Order: sequence, then structure tokens, then C-alpha cells
Amino acid sequence: MGFQTVEGKDLGDVRLFTMSTCAWCDKMKDLLSENDVKYHYIDLDLVDEEEREGTVEFLDSIYPKWGFPCLLFDEKVLILGYREGDIRKTLGLPDAREKKEKGAAEPVREEIKRIMERLQGFSEKKGASLNPDTAITIKLIDGLLENQKRHGYWACPCRLAAGNREDDRDIICPCDYWEQDVAEFGACYCGLYVSEKVIAGEMTIRTVPERREKRGK
Repeated sequence: MGFQTVEGKDLGDVRLFTMSTCAWCDKMKDLLSENDVKYHYIDLDLVDEEEREGTVEFLDSIYPKWGFPCLLFDEKVLILGYREGDIRKTLGLPDAREKKEKGAAEPVREEIKRIMERLQGFSEKKGASLNPDTAITIKLIDGLLENQKRHGYWACPCRLAAGNREDDRDIICPCDYWEQDVAEFGACYCGLYVSEKVIAGEMTIRTVPERREKRGK
């Protein structure tokens, strides 16, 4: 597989299966880099078809319901989604500490502002909200815009798109599964939309499993 390597402390064989458009994949990479962990990663949306199919078959052989981000440690432990506590425990990383305050955040682009306002209005009509973590929301919207350029439609930034509208119809944002996921788990699969209970602090977001059935080749 065509992994790229980020150097650091060798804690074992740490492999990430990620997407370049997935905000949670970026968070996982950042977590490992901030803790100076050596890891190997592959962005499946950026490799050729043969490489992608071979990697998907490998992951299917381990756990058919895998999703992004996906961390495989020493070919024994599989962590799905950005579960910071599990990642720290598995790799023996120290508990999270408060991060030092950063400088002022970069201004939000006007295009992103307009989209956020539109999506917030849409989600409120459905009894939901955009993710209050603005950095995550912006990254996810950037992923949607990138998929618009690549495929001509807003394919979910945290799912591997087939690249044609008919096969991807169910994962065009808002995907067919988002309302059920928000109601049951507090967020949609990619975390763009969250429930009002999450906003009110009455519910904690749980890891959202992939409801989508595997597509035939």
C-alpha cells in the first residue's frame, strides 16, 4: 500500500486510513503529530483506483463496517472514528492537557459564511444544528466544496465516494441517514449536523456507525 510516513517516536506499527476531505482524519493526524508519534497514513481519496480497491479489500477483511478515520495498531487493534481517549490509551500517550491559547482565528471566508448560514437554517427546520465546533464545521464544508469540484456534487467528506451521482446519491449531503443518526447518536456520520440536545448539553455525541450498505463492484 502507498503509505506516507510522518516521523516521530516509534511506538509500534501505527497506520492510518484517512480521507483528505475528512476533518476528523486531520484531527487524528494532528493528535499523533502533537505527541511526536511516528505513523504511516494513506488518503484513500487521493490514490489510484487499484490502490484504493486493494486497501478497501484489506480493511473489509478486518472489519466490514470500517470507516474514516481508521487507526490500525500493530495489526491487532482497530480504532474507528476520532476517539481520542481510546487512541491515547492504546498508544500509551499521556492524558490530554489544556492546549495553550492560540492567536486570533483566521477570518471565515465569505463563501463559507454563506453556506454555514444556509445549512444552519436548514438544520434548525429539522430540529438540529450545525456542529458548534466552528473549525470542524469549516473543514467539513471545505470537504464538501472539494467534492463538488471533483465529482460535481456534495459527497459526504468522510465517506469514500464512487465518483458518479447515481452510486453516491445516498451520501450526497445531507445524506439519507443524517436525521436518524442525529436522533440516535447526537450527530450525523461526519459530524456536520448535531442534535439540539447536544447543543443544550443534554446529550453527548456517540461514535456514529456506518449505516450504508457496501456497494458491489
